[in-house]
Parts: sequence; structure tokens; C-alpha cells
Amino acid sequence: MGTGRDWLTGVDVGGTFTDAVLIRPGHDPVMVKSPTRRDDPVRGLVDCLDRLAKAVGTGRGALLARVAKLAYGTTQAANMLVEGDGARTGFLTTKGFRDTLAIAGMGRDRIGQDLTASRAPSLVPRRLVHEVSERVVAGGEVLTPLRRSDVEEAIERLRAEGVEAVGVGLLWSFMNSAHEDEVAALLRERTDWFVTTSSECAPLIGEYERCATTALNARLGPPVRDHLLGVADRLAGDGLGPRPLVMTSAGGLLSPADAARSPVSLLSSGPAGGVLASRLLAEGMGISHVLCADMGGTTLDVSLITDGQPGRRERGVLAGHEIAAPAIEIVSVGAGGGSVAWVEDRTRLRVGPRSAGAFPGPACYGRGGERATVTDADCVLGRLNPDGLAGGSLPLDREAAVAAMGRLGGELGLGAEEAAAAVLAIVDASMADAVHGRTVAQGLDPREYTLFAYGGSGALHAAAMAAEVGIARVVVPRLAPVLSAFGVVASHLEHVLSRSVPVAADDVAAIAAAAADLEAAGHRNLDIDGVPPERRSMARSASMRFRGQTHAVTVPLPEGEITGELLAGAVKDFVERYETRYGAGTSSRDAGVECVTLTVRAVGRTPRPETRPEPATAHSPAPAGRRRAWTGDGFAEVDRFVGPLAPGAVVEGPAVVDHPGNTVWVPPGVTARVDGLGSLVMEPGGARRTGGAA
Repeated sequence: MGTGRDWLTGVDVGGTFTDAVLIRPGHDPVMVKSPTRRDDPVRGLVDCLDRLAKAVGTGRGALLARVAKLAYGTTQAANMLVEGDGARTGFLTTKGFRDTLAIAGMGRDRIGQDLTASRAPSLVPRRLVHEVSERVVAGGEVLTPLRRSDVEEAIERLRAEGVEAVGVGLLWSFMNSAHEDEVAALLRERTDWFVTTSSECAPLIGEYERCATTALNARLGPPVRDHLLGVADRLAGDGLGPRPLVMTSAGGLLSPADAARSPVSLLSSGPAGGVLASRLLAEGMGISHVLCADMGGTTLDVSLITDGQPGRRERGVLAGHEIAAPAIEIVSVGAGGGSVAWVEDRTRLRVGPRSAGAFPGPACYGRGGERATVTDADCVLGRLNPDGLAGGSLPLDREAAVAAMGRLGGELGLGAEEAAAAVLAIVDASMADAVHGRTVAQGLDPREYTLFAYGGSGALHAAAMAAEVGIARVVVPRLAPVLSAFGVVASHLEHVLSRSVPVAADDVAAIAAAAADLEAAGHRNLDIDGVPPERRSMARSASMRFRGQTHAVTVPLPEGEITGELLAGAVKDFVERYETRYGAGTSSRDAGVECVTLTVRAVGRTPRPETRPEPATAHSPAPAGRRRAWTGDGFAEVDRFVGPLAPGAVVEGPAVVDHPGNTVWVPPGVTARVDGLGSLVMEPGGARRTGGAA
């Protein structure tokens, strides 16, 4: 087996399954799945490593001894946010602004509405929010010095309340962090609490989002820190030499120590990996516009890659809270394989958002689940491999699925198969709605995109979703069942550094100075990571808006010295992107353009899997048999193929292609071809395109 460290491993802990992939030079990738245990997420990771080791004929210790890079995506932070978990947290803020977090929890989009209606609870109870006398004004000047005695008094009160973490959010600290730095130093000197400041984790304009982000970072801090450092210690004890790396929502990797200080950066950790893997594969195919659809057991995650770049956001609303944390823009809907079907008001069939999870899971898992799910519908309709899921390690109980669908259909006067067909129609329509919201609603034409479908259930529903929105080409990557895990290990170290710089968009001196500061901070972080200069790169961007507006649009800032000419080009780019999103003629050029936030992405390149296509000579493989399956208009005996199929293989629909980790449904009138990377490419009527943006 050799003795060097040249293996790469990616792990993605999802809501239903934990996925892992092992990349070895000269060998096919190995992929495995293990049920995720919400009470012990580390167990899924360790189980996957054991399964990888077994697949290559060794033990976990020997496997880790060969690993040069292990990267890890986790849903822990997102799960805690959704479920309201976290450490007992206090918060310190400027005198007179104690209710900022409570107001932020209401959501400004609800102003003028019924504020007694259900809303997200404040991230920190009011009794644990304390004011300190100080004031910094918008220009960064100190109006009122910090009163240290207020901080000392707050420490004693919070100690009596038994807090474990404290967030500090003072007014205009992103313009001058001196007071926040002093408060944090005092807290760290007097306590052993997890301490985070807004100038560290969200130095951005916007009091609501900045304070909410800081409070959430504090609340998530202790459990996420303990989890990540525990994982690192466990893997080191099992024989892993290099430190593991953790995936962030922004699509980069951090050391466990850096990630532990910024748990708010992990809220979309796993799904970001699939987007980056899609971009990597699309580059090799000459595709620049990609719609990513990750359908797992719990959700469908939809995101866009336009002109080769993933959509990104600086802010978003998560579980009702306005959060300012850079992330790949991903929209999630409750349309996963485990989504439960139910009847509303005895007349209307609904699907999701509740999920059956992995335990007990869908009825067809045979673990006692009784509620009908999307996976049960696929099972009843003959779409799923009757030999079982996850390479046969999870047998399917079709009779249990039929019984569950029969109970559901009985409420509507439908048979089991009729109910299953209705469930598929609803979930496919829900997926199409999600795609519509990410494209047409933002001024983009979905017909210009190629759909990349992955996750355990994505390949079953991709063709129907694409047909609903007019997308002509669907790609199911070879590693579709574990694509997020592959994307995690294919990513690089990356520090995303942002700072609000509220100046005119042509203020060369201010923008150049801020960019230089951020780039210097990026190099300091990469120094700590041990990344040599030749493996570094910096990418800059600016969020701009028309003066007087609230929402901004982000544009790249090209490399090189920041000059008036460079900024003029960025403003032109901003206007074009603004009108693409909001419509031609909607820009307010006379109002002037201002810069809101600068961002620098400091990248340290790490080992990543190679993607080398193989020759693909067209041929028609022999089917392994036939299977009764629902075609959309009724049942038919369709060809069944067993994957992975060789490059160049051509399959005419209707057909099913059963892979060890998923099944691809090829509808009638659709041709599927396997390309040189092993991806299955579906197009209608035998059409075939190469390159281009579509």
C-alpha cells in the first residue's frame, strides 16, 4: 500500500447521512455513507472512516497514516441555530441600546405588521444584556470614553447568571474597535468565557445584523469549539498527521482553531462543498453557468454558478435572525428524500418541511417509520434500486412503503401508487419553484444554465425539475451521492476578511488603504497557517449601492493598484449587475454610487484531487435487466443498467441506472451519455452540446 502521505479524504456530516470520499493516486475514488446521529455527530465521521478503511483493506489507523489532507463539513452550527441550542450567553452593548437584539429578532421586514405574531426569539435574553457607558461616532472618533467600572459590574452580574460566553457589540466599532478591544481584554483577563466582538466577527455597517451575528457567534462558540477541537484530538490520536480542516459557508477551509473562533462562519458548511465541486467539474466541461441542486434526505439546496463564479452573499436571514456572515448563496427548501407527505385540512396533499431523518427514516428503511416520505414514493413507483440503498447496506422494505402510501392515499381516496405519483408531482414542483426563485425572480434565464444534480436523491428528480423550468441539460456527477464531501476536500484554505468602508465609490485613497489593510491581515493569517508565498492568492470585491439605498450589489475588484480607472470600471460593472437583477432602467445613477463593504479572500492552496477525463467512445451498454417503473404517464417495463457505466456509454430513456450510492432516472425521450469524467449527461431528444454558457 505504500508508506507516504498522499491520500485525500473529505467528510460531510449531513442531516440524514454522513458522506465520505477517499481519493488515492492511481485508483478510483471510494465513497461511503453512514447514518448521522444527531446525539453524536462524531460517530458518523468515525463510522465513515472505518468503512473507507474496510473498502481498501486496512484499518482506520493505517488509513489515517496515509492521509495528507482530511477536510470536514459539519451541520452542527446550523442544527443548533434551528433548534435554539447553544451556550448560556451574555451580551455587552453601548448604553441606551440594550434592546437592539430584541428589535433585530423581530425582523425589520415585519415593521408595520402584527408584532405579536410568532417571531424568532432574541438570541440573548434581555436580563443577560448589559450596557456600558461609551460612544464612538460614525467617523470613528471617540465621543464618550469607555467606563471600565461598567464592564466590571457587568462581569459580576453575568458570572452570577452562570454564563459561558459573552458577545460585545458597541456602536460604530467597525470604524474604531478600541473600546471593544478593551472590553474583550478585560473579559478574557477576568473570566474563562468564550468572548467574541463585533469588530472581530462582523466588522460591517448595520447595527442589527452586526449585533445579532456577534451574539450568535458567542452562543455557538463553546459547543462548536469543544466539538471541533475534540474531532481534531480524536483524529490525531487515531493516527492523522496533518490537522484536519473545516469547511466554511464561504467555500474555504479553516484550521479547527480558526473555525472554533468563528462558528457563525460554519452555518452552511457542508452544502458549500457541493457548489465548489460543481464548479470544478463544470470548468473541465467548459460550462460557465450552472444551477446546483443538492437533494439529500432533509432538504433541497439550490445555488447558482454564473460566469464560473458561485453566487455569494454578505448577509442573510437564518432561522429568523439577520446574520452578517459571508457565504455562498444557497436556498434550502424542505424537499428531501426524507420529507414527510401529509394531508392538510383533509383535502390538500403537502410534502415537507418535516423530515423522517435517518432514524427511523422513511417507512421503506424498515426501522419502524410509518409516515410516507418522498423516498417511499420513489420506492413504490419502482424508481429505487430494489437491492437497497448505500451500496446495498440499507435494504428496502417495499411492502412497508406501500403500506405507508396506502394510509396517506386513504385520506384522499387514492390508492398507494396514485398517492406516490402525487407526492412525486408535488415535490418536483416544489423543486422547480426553488429554481425559479433563484433565477427568474432575480432576472436570470434558467434556460441558460446546466443543472448539476447530486445528493442521495437528486438524480431521481433532476430531469423532472429541469423540464419544469426549461433547462435542457442535466449533469449527474460520478460522485453525486457524496459530491459535497468531494467538494470539501477539493477546497483550499481561505480567510474571508471584510470591513465596511462607507465612502464614495471613487474615493481612491480610502478604498486603497482599506484594501491594503485587509490584504495584510490575510497574509498574517496565511503565515500562521504555514502557507508559503508561492501558494497564496488574494481576491478582492466591493459591495456598492446607489446613495440613499439600503441593499448593495457585490462586484469584483481586479488585481493591481487601486486607481480611479479601476474603480470607474467597478462602478460600471455594478450598474450592469444592478439592472440585470432589478430590471433595465431601474438604476439611480444621478444619486451617485457609494462603496459599502470591501472583502478580501486570502487563499492558501492545498493538495486537491485531480480531474482528468478519460477517452469516451460512444457505445450502447447492455442492460442488466428490466424493472417496472412509473414513467409519468403510467407504469412500464424499463431498462435497468448498473453503474458506474464506462465513459462513452449511451442510454435511451425510459431507463434507470442504479449506482452504489444513488439511482438515476432517465425519462422517456431523454438520452443519457457518460462523459470522460464519469458524469452522466442527460439531454432531450439526443441533443448534444459542447462548451458555452448553457
